[in-house]
Amino acid sequence: MNRLLSLCLAALAAALVAACASAPVAPAVVKDAAKDAARQAAETALADSLPVTEGDAMSATIAGMQLLVKRVPGAELAAVNLYIRGGARNWSAQDAGLEQLALRVATTGGLTLGGKALGKEEFGKLLAATGVTLGSEAHRDASSITGKGPLTRFDTVLGVVAASFLSPALPAAEIELARQQQLLQLQRREEQPDARLERLALRSLFAGHPYENDPLGTLESVAKLGPAQVATHLAKLREGTRLLLVIVGDFEPAQTLAAARLAFAAVPRGSYTPAPLARPQFAAARLTTEAMALPTNYLQASFPGPGLADTEYPAARLAMRLLADRVFEEVRTKRNLSYAPGAGYSGFEAGGVGQLYVSAVDPTTTLGVMLAEVKRLQDTPATAAELKATRAQLRTRFAMAGETTDGQAEQLAQGALGAGDWRWSQRYQKALEGVTAEQVQGFAKKFATHLQVVLLGDPAKLDPKLATSL
Repeated sequence: MNRLLSLCLAALAAALVAACASAPVAPAVVKDAAKDAARQAAETALADSLPVTEGDAMSATIAGMQLLVKRVPGAELAAVNLYIRGGARNWSAQDAGLEQLALRVATTGGLTLGGKALGKEEFGKLLAATGVTLGSEAHRDASSITGKGPLTRFDTVLGVVAASFLSPALPAAEIELARQQQLLQLQRREEQPDARLERLALRSLFAGHPYENDPLGTLESVAKLGPAQVATHLAKLREGTRLLLVIVGDFEPAQTLAAARLAFAAVPRGSYTPAPLARPQFAAARLTTEAMALPTNYLQASFPGPGLADTEYPAARLAMRLLADRVFEEVRTKRNLSYAPGAGYSGFEAGGVGQLYVSAVDPTTTLGVMLAEVKRLQDTPATAAELKATRAQLRTRFAMAGETTDGQAEQLAQGALGAGDWRWSQRYQKALEGVTAEQVQGFAKKFATHLQVVLLGDPAKLDPKLATSL
């Protein structure tokens, strides 16, 4: 085991990713590949943006790949997150679920390190021995490979993130195992009312839009996936212009830049430009129902709104947080119509989405109460006390999300990917403090209308006129 660790860590520190996604490289070639990679990095550095330091963060470009490094003094853990742009634009209805499958196998099925194959079990032992965790996830806007570990193992964290993306083993048996697990996950989702409701709501909002194709895929699409598609898809993703690398921990940004440049030296620049995403618009409210024998009815009302880069976004978040508190008070505390009513707001590249959610035996009465609270938000300015309390909630949530190094990495990526500026979180927090009652009311009037309502349960229990009244 010690010999294996020494071999792996030595390869990671030298030319771990020189093997890229091709056949294993002979040990004698690794040294030359490292020299070539270093030379290529030096040549392309002139064409890349020079590192820019702002406070505790640094940004740079490496062969088209955007790099963000944030120093957190005293942090004992290092986070390395690799984001792959495109999201739902990278797949279609026919191969939905492919990116999720490919990244999962890439991060669990073993690697090729410096020409040496590291099988699934050996790879798992390496992670366990070094305290490093590795994960992946496909999302509608961007997918990710995330690594975290002790600061003293930063080279290992960076190395396994890079290697899992550039030189995964992709054994056919592991691809099939992961595919079967993904099919099982899809089957379970169909049986879970909340998950099924969310899928129905997203289809209602994004019919004909790339977001309509779920990252997890469908039973039909995943059933057709195989090893050749996985390898081809990963190869397509390997171009610098698709990538965002975010590193957070207690280390010198300049040294981290050099390590990142070496780790990703084999990645070609590419010419990826993400296709623009249309924002959904609706001229009228709409009700969609799906009959399902359930002890209660699941209901969600959604509407499109401003995205992270829009000036109205802070008001949107504050308004929907305030609405969530009001809905809980009126629906559960006062009337006991539902155990967990809620409201929320999510930001995407294609704008934002506001949502009202409830499960209730009497959806007509319950939705009536919730819509009355939406109307109150539109017609009556919030009090100064309400705004102060809601701001405090949002500040606390944002601070808690950034308590960890990987949480801070996610916030940087959220700004870079969703708002086009990694500094977005700073602007958002400042803007949130200045949101007025008039802005909250203005958001509610402008966006919380033409609701797209979805009911899972007994359609006869919901009055369609009420559901389409706002």
